[in-house]
Amino acid sequence: MNKTRALFAAVLALVVVSWLSCRSNHAPAVPAVPAGPEYCLKDTTYTFKTVASDPDGDSVAIRFDWGDSTASHWVGWFASGDTVAFTHAWSDTGNFEIRVLAQDTRLLSSDSSEGLKVLVALRQPPNAPIEPSGPDSGFQDSSYEFQTSASHPDSMFVAIRFAWGDGDTSDWTTFWFQNAPVQMEHAWSAPGTFVVTAQAKDTGELTSQWSPPHTTIIRPTNWSRLRMVGAPILTSDSSGFLIRVINDGTVEDTVGWLAFSDASESLYMRDFRIDADRCGYPLPNGILGTGPGDTVHFTAPVTIAPDMSQMIELYLARFHVDPFGADTFTEVPGKTFQFRFSDGSLITVNP
Repeated sequence: MNKTRALFAAVLALVVVSWLSCRSNHAPAVPAVPAGPEYCLKDTTYTFKTVASDPDGDSVAIRFDWGDSTASHWVGWFASGDTVAFTHAWSDTGNFEIRVLAQDTRLLSSDSSEGLKVLVALRQPPNAPIEPSGPDSGFQDSSYEFQTSASHPDSMFVAIRFAWGDGDTSDWTTFWFQNAPVQMEHAWSAPGTFVVTAQAKDTGELTSQWSPPHTTIIRPTNWSRLRMVGAPILTSDSSGFLIRVINDGTVEDTVGWLAFSDASESLYMRDFRIDADRCGYPLPNGILGTGPGDTVHFTAPVTIAPDMSQMIELYLARFHVDPFGADTFTEVPGKTFQFRFSDGSLITVNP
């Protein structure tokens, strides 16, 4: 009885071995094209992935050919259809093509996969972007466009982001050719002076220095500002000058008064007056007030509409006090004068 069982087991084993020997074996399928970065830096490790399967369901081993006369060892075993990741760093720069092979447990190998072309460059970050171009001023809650570009020492693709100076930094753009202009818009929710800068990074995640700053002034939506346009024009007797004042704001500005100070001759400049038609206090000799910083109100306020200008005539008097003799009064302009208007605008005049 025992001999019969032993004989039956032997025959069964022979049948199994024979069946296994007769079963046809197929080589693994060609692995998928390797997936990974196409722009790499020298001496930097990157990860590449592939998928390999076997028509018989056998486990597979994988080998990467890195295109630089080196290849990985056969590494396995992986289940058929698994995603497999390998790493590599290139010691030289240049163009390389990565391919993958698969092998089953009976050592049948697949054909080589299609190649992934990789450019390997030196480890240099992108150059700092150029100063962003855009408006120098604007209004809160309005969007404004800024533009910049960045180059790369190795001509790699770059992405760019902007820092808006209000605590907000944009997302990175998509990678694109170096020196290609990139535009982004931003709106500030509060008025103030903001510095806009830009930064670049390459496909190896190396980042540049921040760009030179671009300063923009954001003003409230309902706002006015006066400024002088052009140079002051001296009167024929050199006793005064004309200035043209423009309103840069969005609402009209009514100027009801101005205050005067003399930056360079404060000990001597004592008085000033505005053209008689708008002067509230026509005193003898045109003397108004008692010294720098005095305020003079207009009898007829000057209204300046947005983007419009108005000529204002100013007469200045330098009054010299002589402790050892008579005081003298000379109708001549001083060197540097500042006029602060009723809306807070400060104008410096150098006649």
